[in-house]
Order: sequence, then structure tokens, then C-alpha cells
Amino acid sequence: MKKKFILILALALLVALAISVISASAASDLVGLTIKNKTDKVVWVSLLSSDKQSVFWLEVLAGKEKDFTVPRDVYSHTTVSCGKTATGSVDITHRTTLVFTQCDGKPPNPGERSIEKIHIDDSPDRGDFNFKID
Repeated sequence: MKKKFILILALALLVALAISVISASAASDLVGLTIKNKTDKVVWVSLLSSDKQSVFWLEVLAGKEKDFTVPRDVYSHTTVSCGKTATGSVDITHRTTLVFTQCDGKPPNPGERSIEKIHIDDSPDRGDFNFKID
């Protein structure tokens, strides 16, 4: 009886482990994206997947922060911030935070690799930034 119980327990643990590995594998195709809107206007970001099969329309109210989960990809984007529109690409293959800074004044420093500070008039154009405005 004791051997049967241990065998059933071991089998149950093996099944639980297999399910957690499968779940982690499926979840790894998704990545977190945080948008912090420090402007006094709504920010909209439209993301078009590289295979052009998926579109995400993200909206963050003035002064708010919102978390999203999207499939890992390098997206084409259309961004509306401070009453202006910009297009380009954004690499969301790892956890990314986009910080939209105040509309008026000089743009702040660009931020860390995974935290992009975006000033719609003067966004970072160096090659080590994920958020690119064409």
C-alpha cells in the first residue's frame, strides 16, 4: 500500500511539473509593456506585428500609467502624443517601459535600455534605443 501511494504521488508530481513547463513555455511568447504618460494629454500607441496579422491599440490617459501584455515582436507603430503623430518601429522582445514626457520644454535624458523616455518632438535616435521614430 505504501509503495502504491508513493508511486501515485510521484506520478502526480511529474504531471504537475509537465503542466508547469508547458504553461511557462506558452507564457514566454508574451512580454510586459508599461506605458507611463507624463503628458497632460492622452497617449495612443498602435502596434502592428511584423507578420501584419495582429494590431494592438493602446491608450493611456494623461498622467496615468498602464501595463499591457503583448506577444514578443518588433512592431511598426503609430504614436499620438502631445497632439502630434509619429511612426516607426519599437522592439518589444523583452520587458519594456515607454515613458512619454511632458509636451513642453526640453526633452529629458533618454533613460535606461528597458525604460525609453519619449519626447515626441525629439525622441532618441541612437542605435541602442528600442523605440525609433522615423
